[in-house]
Parts: sequence; C-alpha cells; structure tokens
Amino acid sequence: MKALLLAAGLGTRLGKVTKDTPKCLMKVGQETMLDHWLYKLDRIGVNEFLINSHYLAEQVDSFISTHPLRERIHVSFEPELLGTGMTLSRHLEWLNSDDCFIVHVDNFCQDSLKGMCSLFKNRLPSCEGTMLVFVTDRPSECGIVEYDHEFILTNFYEKVDKPPSLEANGAVYLVSAKLLQDLQRQAPNLYEISTDLIPILIGRMNCYFTKQYFQDIGRPETLEAANKWLLTRQR
Repeated sequence: MKALLLAAGLGTRLGKVTKDTPKCLMKVGQETMLDHWLYKLDRIGVNEFLINSHYLAEQVDSFISTHPLRERIHVSFEPELLGTGMTLSRHLEWLNSDDCFIVHVDNFCQDSLKGMCSLFKNRLPSCEGTMLVFVTDRPSECGIVEYDHEFILTNFYEKVDKPPSLEANGAVYLVSAKLLQDLQRQAPNLYEISTDLIPILIGRMNCYFTKQYFQDIGRPETLEAANKWLLTRQR
C-alpha cells in the first residue's frame, strides 16, 4: 500500500500556535502529527508515503531528512497551496500502482485502522474505497454521511447548517488502485476531495465506523482536548 498524507495547510484556525511551526508538526503528547500517521500506517503495511508541503516547508524537509522512515518518504512541495483534490490529481500516476490511504494529518486517531483495512479487503465488488466515520459534537463543521443497510455511502452533506446526523467523515480514506487508475484516465477536475471526489463516490464507498478517540486538532481548543485525553489515558 501507499499513502498520501495531506500536510500542506496553513493552520490558520490554530492562530499563533502555528506562527513558527507547521500544523503537521504539532504534537499530541510527545509525537508530531506526521509521526502519528507515519508510524500508524507503517504498522498496517504502508510501504511508501507521499507528503505534500507548503507552509514552513523547510521544517517539514528537515523533519523528514532525519526520520527513521525517510527512505520510504517522498515530499512534494507546492509553491502555491493546492486544494486537496488537486494534490491528489497531480500525483495519480505515482499513487495508482497500489491501493492507497489518503489522510488529512491534522486528525488525531486512536484507531489502529486494522479493522478499516479488513473492511476494505472484504468490501462488496461495487465498492472502490472505504471511508472512516466518527461521531462528532460539531456536525455543522463536518461532512456528514448517510449509508444503507450494508454501510455503503448513500448521501454526503459537507458543512451544512442542519446536518441530518452526528456521523461524520474523518477524512481518512483507503481507495483501490483501480479507482485511482480510473480517475487518472478520466482526467477529473478535482479541487477538494470532500466537495468534488466524495460526491462521485456515493454508492462506491463503504463506511468504517471507529469507536476509538478521534479529534481534529485544527483549533487551539481541540489540540488541547487531544492532549488532555492522552494525558488522562497515560495515568
């Protein structure tokens, strides 16, 4: 497997916290968010990683240059920040040789994702990907999912005023090489994954529901919440 780690964001919601440090190098406990995902995905069989960079990219380069997994990590610098769908589209030729995780690294996820890999492996023939779903207390700030009795995605609502449920897209996807190859052949016009790709995967993606702690660390209060949760767990 391969993985695309989306790590180039400005981190503006974090305010002064990201003035001198990119969001992907924020820490929960003693571990950066990049390490959180690199080691988690390494443990479940990801062989190669592609990380996009933009804001304070030199810090990301320095971090990777001494990383234990550095021989398996590729960094793609974006002089102008691209949408997540544009980043995916730009690298489809490299990514599509294998099944691939696509991950927003600003989410702290306690789940090992072994269950997600199993669900993906045993998916119905009509499914070309698996999406992690979690229960959120901020549904209007998330992409909310609906699904059928076989947990196949049937509707998706991106940041709507009156979300129909609390079950949200975790922005962690495992997609097939075939899907990536199809996207490359179709030359898709993707800007953001959530608004341009997920809607065309309705009926073609199943939902993996995590029961483990999951937190977007993109705000000062949610970064603090993740650190408090981890501290409580370590006592």
